[in-house]
This record gives sequence, C-alpha cells and structure tokens, in this order.
Amino acid sequence: MTIFYAAAAAVIVFSLAMTFGQREDRKDQSISFAALLLALLAHVLGELLIISGAYEIAPHLVGVELSVRMALGPAVLFYTRALVSPTQFSFGGRDWFALLGPALVILISLPFSFLSAEEKLALVDPATRNPVHFQIALFTCTAGILLFLAFTTFYLIGALKLQAKHRSDMMQQFASIDRRSLNWLRNVLLMFCGVWLFLGIKQVLWVSGISVPRFYVTLALVEMLSIAVFAYLGVRQPPLNFDENLPSPSPRMPFLTDAHMVRIAAKITAALNTDRLYADSDLSLRDLSDVTGATKNHISETLSQHLEVNFFDFVNRCRVDEAKRLLVETDETVLAIGYEVGFNSRSTFNEAFKKHGGSTPSAYRAAEREELLPVLNSAKKISPTVS
Repeated sequence: MTIFYAAAAAVIVFSLAMTFGQREDRKDQSISFAALLLALLAHVLGELLIISGAYEIAPHLVGVELSVRMALGPAVLFYTRALVSPTQFSFGGRDWFALLGPALVILISLPFSFLSAEEKLALVDPATRNPVHFQIALFTCTAGILLFLAFTTFYLIGALKLQAKHRSDMMQQFASIDRRSLNWLRNVLLMFCGVWLFLGIKQVLWVSGISVPRFYVTLALVEMLSIAVFAYLGVRQPPLNFDENLPSPSPRMPFLTDAHMVRIAAKITAALNTDRLYADSDLSLRDLSDVTGATKNHISETLSQHLEVNFFDFVNRCRVDEAKRLLVETDETVLAIGYEVGFNSRSTFNEAFKKHGGSTPSAYRAAEREELLPVLNSAKKISPTVS
C-alpha cells in the first residue's frame, strides 16, 4: 500500500511539473487541472501518513486529510467546467459553496484536533487509548467519511452531467467527436466514483474493527492506476475548439416552414452525397453552412425538426451508406473503407456501422456476399461457353 500510494504521489508531482511547464492559452484549464492534482496529492499524502506510520513523527497532522479530501469533488467539477466552457470561467457566485464541505469537516474535527500528540498516539494501542478520546476519533472519522461521500457524489454527478451535455453539443457541431467528446474524462470520473465509494467502505471497516488486508491493497492499487490514467490523459488533453454561436438542440416550435426545411434538407443531402463532404473526417456544421449557403441555425433546425437527427448522426449515416456499397462492390479492407468514407479509426467506424447498419462492417460484408453467392453461381451456369 505504501508503494502504491507513493507511486501515485510521484505521478501527481510529475504531472504538476508538466502542467506548469506548458504554455496554454486557456489558463483556467491549466489552473483547474493543477488544483485537482493538488487535491489528489493531499489525499494521497494523507493516506501515506497513516499507512507508512509517519503519523508517529507528525501526529498533529492526523485528521487534516479529512477536510482536504473534501476539495476533491469541487475540484473535479471546476476542471470539467473549464474543459467544456467555450470561454475562460472565473471562480465566483455559487462556487463559494464548495468551501461548505471542508468547513463542516473542520467544525466536526475540532474536538479531535484539540487532543495532544500523545493522546492521539495513544489511540493506536487498545491498551493505552482513552475510551472517550477513542469515541471522539470514531465520530470524527465516521462523520467525515459520510460527509465526503455525500459532498463528493453531488459534485461528481454535476461533472458527469456537464460532460454529457458537452458531448451532445459536440454532436450538433461536428461529424467526428472522438477527440472532442471527453469520453476519457467520463470514464475516469466513473473510476473515481468506484474508488471513493470503496474508500468509504474501507473507513467503515476500520470503524467496525474489521481488517481486510487484501481489500486495502487492491484499493490502493486501483486508486494509483486511476490517478495515473487521469494524470496522463489530462496532461495530453489539447484545448477544444468551440462554436460559441451553436444553436440550441433543445426541442422547440419550428421557426422555418415545412417547405423551407424540405429545401434545406435536399440541399444539405446533395452536398454530402454529391460533393462527398462526408469524406472530410473533420467536417463541421460551419463547413456545411459555408458550402450550402444555409445558416447554421437553419441547418440545425432542419436536422432536429424535419429529419429528427443531429448533425453527427446525419453525416455518419451517409458515411455508413457509402461504406455498405464499398464493402459489397470492392475488395478494399474494412479499415481502408472506414478511412475513405471519413472515419478516423476502426473503433469509431464499427460503432457507427453498428448503430446505422445493424452489424459490424465485416459481418455485413460476409452476409451480403453469402447472399449474392447463389446469384453468381447461377449466372455462371447459364452463361454461354465460347469455343
């Protein structure tokens, strides 16, 4: 456990050095990422303080990690908000409620913090601990972890909602969102949810006097890996490009007439199929607007109200239709066809093909050729022999 948490601390320190060494236009993203790394570092050092036995050298630091850990949830939300915001955001307004959690834990921890270093050290050994002091420690630990779970869950849910909305917004703007959707952040946040839930279980086991060493070691390993994945992907995350004038995807009464939307639908469909715009892997709503002459708002309304589809699915459906033709009529590899019709990777090609084609590209090709085989054999039998 000491090795795993020490490794996590080293990863965080290295990532902080990388973050401060980068020159980014969006300082709010760098600052919020560094703040989250510092909160994780404080949490990891708090675990190391207890696990490594360093509390014997600095017993006055025991319990400090409870309040510092409360900053993890808000730090996650602020980092997510910085990533998905088109412009730099500043701390203010309701953001000050983020200090409520640490303040409550500090208030709850006051009786424990008044204990002397000797009294805290005496709690380790059942033979020397004071029963009243031990009850204070149990109350502080139990209340602290319950507050942590409730407070952090609230902010994690907020961060996940922000990422989901951001992904939906990207699907209104771009035909390829794999580098823009921040799915990696969603996955890491879900990992953090699991890790911190099991951290709460660990504290409950400790309060109950139950020791499960394998569970503790596994938790330390998983937490170290989660932090390493987050730090690596966070350092590599490039600034995102946003269209600040993005039309709202929310349902509303149509502004355009049906006839107008029919004309726009025909125009954008022709642009995609005739001009093969779908083959542009980085095609955006703005690009389609420039080619067709229709405004982004009009195209967005036509897609949502008339065709009942977002821009992302509209383009990918065209790509899949062309891919179906190439899979049947050519011997190109599946990956080559995916790149040819505008996909950036085999995984995104497979995902889109399953959604709009009902199977994987390879399965579709095999099924179509198997269906055509009897027809080809019959054609060979009835074809005249040239002597």
